[in-house]
Amino acid sequence: MGDIRRYSLRGRLMLTLIGAMAVLWLGAAVAAFLHALEEADELFDAQMVQASEMLLGLVHGIEAEREVGRTVEQTHPYRMPVFYQVMDLVDGRWRMLAHATDWAEGLPPAERLADGFFRIELQTVPWRIFVRSELAGDGRRYRVVVGQRYAIRDDLGHEFAEHLLIPLAVGFPLMALAIWWFVGRAMRPVREAAGSVLRMPVDGLRPIDLSGPCPHEIMPLIEAIDGLTTRVTRAIENERRFTADAAHELRTPLAALRIHAQVAARIDDPRERRRAHEQLMAGVERMTHLVEQLLALARLDPSALGDALVVTSDLTDVAATVCAELTPLAIRRGQEIQLEAPEPAPVRMDSTWVELLVRNLVDNALRYGHDGGCVDLQVEKRNRSVRLTVRDDGPGVPASERARLLERFYRAGDGEQDGCGLGLSIVARIAESAGAGIAFVDGLVSVGGGTGLGVQVDFPAA
Repeated sequence: MGDIRRYSLRGRLMLTLIGAMAVLWLGAAVAAFLHALEEADELFDAQMVQASEMLLGLVHGIEAEREVGRTVEQTHPYRMPVFYQVMDLVDGRWRMLAHATDWAEGLPPAERLADGFFRIELQTVPWRIFVRSELAGDGRRYRVVVGQRYAIRDDLGHEFAEHLLIPLAVGFPLMALAIWWFVGRAMRPVREAAGSVLRMPVDGLRPIDLSGPCPHEIMPLIEAIDGLTTRVTRAIENERRFTADAAHELRTPLAALRIHAQVAARIDDPRERRRAHEQLMAGVERMTHLVEQLLALARLDPSALGDALVVTSDLTDVAATVCAELTPLAIRRGQEIQLEAPEPAPVRMDSTWVELLVRNLVDNALRYGHDGGCVDLQVEKRNRSVRLTVRDDGPGVPASERARLLERFYRAGDGEQDGCGLGLSIVARIAESAGAGIAFVDGLVSVGGGTGLGVQVDFPAA
């Protein structure tokens, strides 16, 4: 894992979530701040309109100018001082009826003012001005001017907005803390699964055990690890069983070789020594065959067989090659190999594994067949498969024992035939990995009137 870039999923989730929340939170805060300022402006404008209405109601019927004194200073933090002017139109001129004592100097004449809101600077100080004209029921025309300083309006508006932002500022770290806690809690099954795998002994692999419910998002990973532990456990058990069986099977031939060697060393008679030497060489040959079969069985790794299924090979051509290579063995025993394969028969498997399967079937048939007998091979194409049938004329196997022929080191009958009991086990492993079916049928009729054994393998057609 040295080349894999590692990162913290929890840290990345927290960084992403808190970062996105910060951006959204900041945007919401800015929008809320601006909206609060806008609402404060509208509130202050509404206050000015209400003040104008109140002033118009107070001055109705006033005949002479009256001056309202300065209002008492208030200590309330949200007080909003305003200045005002109330006028009526007499003989074409505006007459002042009432005004605040602190009204701003420099205001344009009333006849130059239009109704509505507008901004004006009086003595370099910006003001918000509202002008309203109204025709009374008695025919008199009135005009009210109400003003507020922008500085005071802005200060109060910002204060309102800042008070609105306080809950947002307090809520952000609380929300970030909640995200940290929820992400940590959500990642707990991953940590538990990792801890369960780390605590798992090699000789005691088992499914991952979690104390609580598991999220759907990591279930594929949990199931994949459980599947891997199951396959590894099965592989370890197979290797242990294979090692134990191989040690048991090798013990007897090695002991026999030792005895033959000791006997040959003690015999003085040349003829007896030659016979002992022949027995020793026969034992070496059997040992060689057993070791070759063990090595072939050990090579049958499921992953290697899986890679071999992506290519195709011609079963007819492979069967002809195997028959040619095993012909010398058949000649030594006076046996004959017959192959019936009228046309090419492609199958989905690498030729190396097909050759190993066919070789074990033919070699097994030659070893268990009678001297001077015959071994028959037949390749035929069916609807969706290719069938290989190998028959011998040996003593045969009862139907009740045929199922055990696929077990390792099992030899039917009295076990005196020259073999190690691994050939059909190898055939079964290759056939299972290739998705091929294997079945036992009756073989050829032997010289003594019995029936030999036949093996059928149905390969998926390419």
